[in-house]
Amino acid sequence: MHLNRSIRQSSPFFLKRVKYFLSRLFGTRLQKAKGIHFVTVNGHRFKRLILCDSFLATEIEQHLEGFRESGYFPPLVARYEHEIWLEFVEGIPIRSVDEDLVLKIAEFYATVYGKNPILLNATQSPFPSRLLQDLRFLRQISVLPQAAYLDLQAAVNDLTPEHVWVGYDYTDPVLKNFIQRPDNGQICVVDVDGLAGNQLVGTGVAKACVRWLGPYRALFFSSLANLGAPDFQKYFSFVELCFLAKWMKRAFLEHDWKVIDSTLFERFRHPQ
Repeated sequence: MHLNRSIRQSSPFFLKRVKYFLSRLFGTRLQKAKGIHFVTVNGHRFKRLILCDSFLATEIEQHLEGFRESGYFPPLVARYEHEIWLEFVEGIPIRSVDEDLVLKIAEFYATVYGKNPILLNATQSPFPSRLLQDLRFLRQISVLPQAAYLDLQAAVNDLTPEHVWVGYDYTDPVLKNFIQRPDNGQICVVDVDGLAGNQLVGTGVAKACVRWLGPYRALFFSSLANLGAPDFQKYFSFVELCFLAKWMKRAFLEHDWKVIDSTLFERFRHPQ
């Protein structure tokens, strides 16, 4: 039997990765040490992720295995040391948001949030203290003025709920990370390392609200409730503030200056 061994690899982000490498080598900018390649083997395409260590690759492998039957993530082909190989999923890029898309995203998040969530006493969870530390950092680097920082510190006590849901979340719901399958229109995630465990449930939704979900927020939450997802809506302001503080901190460390906007904290300074 003759074995066809036609293998080709391309890296669409090669120049970007070189730029990041040099920035990391000579600067202070934080960035993920991740390589992305597309490999064609005998006419079939695969996505190859090269991570910085095997722990992260193993984590991604375990998360993907937990959602293998959902169809929301590309099938996992292999995990070898610090590499992840996925099937390449053909799909339609999402260019705009409408009610149909919002309902599909709600179904996706209901599936993610429904995977073994745990209800914890908020004060016994790490999230309130992490929030206070993130706010403190933002004050130290002058993203937050002193008056805003003091108001937000006081607001944390009022916004922290008695209990919080903790579990899986998809933390990077920018539109470019989703495609729609051409056969059935189902959402599929193409950037799989945004799937994480032990998260404050609702964090991904908080980011989506900032980026594109805002006008459809009521529709999204009603759909999520109808689908039986854990109810974090009643303390969503706490989730949003946790997300914003962490997001702004990371944006500063990554030198993503366009994200930094202290006015986004204003509505939390005097919670109703």
